Amino acid sequence: MSRRSTTKKSPITKIIASIVAVAIVALGGFFIYKSFLAPSGDKLNDAKITQEAPKQAYTTSAEEKEYLANKFKGLLATNSETVGYVYIPGTQLDEPVVQTTDNSTYLDKRFDGGHEPYMGTVFMDTDNKKDFSDRLTWLFGHARGSKVGDHRMFNDVNYYSRQDYFDEHPYVVIETPERKYYYEAVAMIIVPEETAFYRTSFDDDKDFQTQLTTIYETAEVKKPNVKVSAKDKYLVLSTCREEDETIRANLYLRQIPDSEMSEFVKQHKDQLMYKPTR
Repeated sequence: MSRRSTTKKSPITKIIASIVAVAIVALGGFFIYKSFLAPSGDKLNDAKITQEAPKQAYTTSAEEKEYLANKFKGLLATNSETVGYVYIPGTQLDEPVVQTTDNSTYLDKRFDGGHEPYMGTVFMDTDNKKDFSDRLTWLFGHARGSKVGDHRMFNDVNYYSRQDYFDEHPYVVIETPERKYYYEAVAMIIVPEETAFYRTSFDDDKDFQTQLTTIYETAEVKKPNVKVSAKDKYLVLSTCREEDETIRANLYLRQIPDSEMSEFVKQHKDQLMYKPTR
């Protein structure tokens, strides 16, 4: 047998050689793609981040800072215990807010320092932080009703026990010397004067969630299809009922988070405008 005949490849050998060659080419191509052409994990993540709209942090505009500075300069000159201002667009609720070392002084003490039954001043619970940063902040005020001529304090809060009024006046605005806060009405409940719901601190999220859920589920008047969350902050406007001074009307409101602020203000700007009743 000649040398040529001994080295001649069989058909099977040729097939195997072809497969190996194809595999080598494929592996080489994959290596080049991974090394030079394919986007890295970081690039993919960067692309994903770029596509997602970043959450906008709330910043107080120069115009708003000037407005608040001028407003609170006058309020603090009249009463050094001023911590805010509350109003509900479309209603007569239009009041300065104070805080002192107890929850009784301002039941009869007017904002200007005088004393008069049923007049008093809207006041924040003494255990709350004055910057509205607590998970649950309480504001108390008289519902003067027919007792005095000036009905402006928290008289309109009682109207939230009607679903139509609740739906027509969904937003509450709080102004502080530093910034504004916006709230949306969540639920209105009528409770005894000594209700266990009067709390300013909670053991943990679960404890707070339990109370929020109970309030929402038992409220006869509420914003439908709301999922209350312990991650949010809430404000309560609390006042008495003229027909029975042993019960209280408590309007629960959810604070609009800073991450939602820009879109919220843009969407509801006309519904948030301040129209003074004083």
